[in-house]
Amino acid sequence: MRENTKEISTIICPASRTHCRQTEASILPFEDGRLFLAYTDFYGSEPKDAGAARIMGKWSRDEGTTWSPPFLVQENIGELNVMEASLLRLPAGRVLLSFMRKDSEGGGNLVGGRLHPMLKHSDDECQTWSEPVQMTQGDAYWCSTNDRLVRLQGGRLLLPARELGSGSHVWLSDDDGATWRKSSENIREPEGERYAEPTVIELADGTVAMFLRSTMGNIHIARSGDEGESWALHSTAGPAAPFAPCMVKRVPCSDDLLLIWNNHSIRSNLTSAISRDSGETWESFRLLEEEEGWPIPRSHTYPSLAFLHGNAHLTYWETHSHPEAGRLFHLIYRRLPITWFYEKRPRRPALY
Repeated sequence: MRENTKEISTIICPASRTHCRQTEASILPFEDGRLFLAYTDFYGSEPKDAGAARIMGKWSRDEGTTWSPPFLVQENIGELNVMEASLLRLPAGRVLLSFMRKDSEGGGNLVGGRLHPMLKHSDDECQTWSEPVQMTQGDAYWCSTNDRLVRLQGGRLLLPARELGSGSHVWLSDDDGATWRKSSENIREPEGERYAEPTVIELADGTVAMFLRSTMGNIHIARSGDEGESWALHSTAGPAAPFAPCMVKRVPCSDDLLLIWNNHSIRSNLTSAISRDSGETWESFRLLEEEEGWPIPRSHTYPSLAFLHGNAHLTYWETHSHPEAGRLFHLIYRRLPITWFYEKRPRRPALY
């Protein structure tokens, strides 16, 4: 199929006073050019994480040029909400959809809350879905977010999450999602600091890297040499970042990594970068959304990333204050040629 290289940047899901937050999405690409989008719809006037929310969907039949009206993918079965979709296709064709079911929130550090990942599947290309089942056991607050479900080359499925009080783990499945178990080891943050919303990626040599949102001013990276079973902290010197999630995936037909994150102390300057050495160093920094002023009128975070036919398909949310609604959160969609992320922007030569 011929590549469609025209760039697209649009508000794919605009928020309103009655749907105040349209956020946390995942895109599943199809070889025939279709894209399936699943995203969180806060269907009310409460934009905080405990507000009423459900998973909605949209179709594109032309690689993101146009999109269908929204439709329901997962009703709210939580005591508070369901949110944060992740889509994954298995080699046999089955599509998995994971999401978070929130039943309660605790105190200031959320201890005592109940948040669990759920899983459902489709065997007819996202037309109908099975009933969702809980992936975790017991009462806990498993903090994960959108576009996190990963399949390794060996077939194991991983869903990274942080359990309040015990650290960052991954949930593992060796039977295509039928059963799940918690990794035997985890990564704990230093005393007085926080990790949250990890994302994982399989590196070219089979090592699995975990990129951690941290309160320490930059991304921390852990690694596993046994497909996510055990973990060790690899680097505390990742790119500078606020306490906000990042997204990282392998570039198709390449060993390179593409990272999307806020290169700032706040949720501004949404940036991309390329690593050619498994995340040790980063180059080709490109601004997706730049800071416009101070105080910042708009901020952008919670990215998702998918690839199809030479293009990268991204979503992230944009939030701004609103005189009547207080704050609105819109979902942004971008289509960019993969080559865009490698382009060198003109700048002065180095002094050495």
